[in-house]
Amino acid sequence: MVTPDMVARCIPSLDARENGETQGQGILSSVLVPLLFPDGGMEEGCRLLFIRRSQQVRHHKGQIAFPGGRCEPWDRSVLETALRETIEELGPQARPARILGRLPPVATVVTGFIIHPFVGVFSPEIKVQPEPREVDAVLTVPLSFFLSEGKAAPERYQYGSHVIWGATARIINQFVAFLMKDGCA
Repeated sequence: MVTPDMVARCIPSLDARENGETQGQGILSSVLVPLLFPDGGMEEGCRLLFIRRSQQVRHHKGQIAFPGGRCEPWDRSVLETALRETIEELGPQARPARILGRLPPVATVVTGFIIHPFVGVFSPEIKVQPEPREVDAVLTVPLSFFLSEGKAAPERYQYGSHVIWGATARIINQFVAFLMKDGCA
């Protein structure tokens, strides 16, 4: 079974930088990849938490995504942006217990965002309060689903009625590749 310590060993540390936080031409943004580890109750083990963006947001309407958004001038770092945006979208209880590391930046193709993903552990008992102007729904997907699907590194995942694609799928593919590289998962 995958544990937080195993994930932390397999992904780049928080100190890892991809040639600076403003790498590339685009709109600087960041997301949190929330991991929920069971306290003994879930047979499928670790789950990833996603949001479905509302139809009221400016970019990526209705898409399944990780919580996060655009960096603001007052944010001291892209990690601070990911944490701030997660709390704005999911409520004050949406604070990770631990940040495990960061993944390499991912660019969106059409909208021009450069996304810096951070991986964090949340309590599986988290009670989110989605901000309705930004979030239509919250869903969790077992990590095992992506590990079994990830061998082909698809650009699109179909989980029930939900389609996970684009930059979110590329972030998942990076995460799965790090986990599978050294036999962590």
